[in-house]
Amino acid sequence: MRGGAMTGLSLVICGAIGVGCLAMLFLLHELKNAPYDDGLEPEQVVSELEKQRLRYRSLD
Repeated sequence: MRGGAMTGLSLVICGAIGVGCLAMLFLLHELKNAPYDDGLEPEQVVSELEKQRLRYRSLD
């Protein structure tokens, strides 16, 4: 009787480990294929900062 309960528990543990491994593989795949070139160019960043600075400076 007790062997059946241990088998069920082992299956739950193995299932949890399997799902965790699949989740890690998915995350690694997504990180590897993430688009990194969607950011602004440095000139655009400086331009945006200047606009924000002027806007907040005019509020003072």
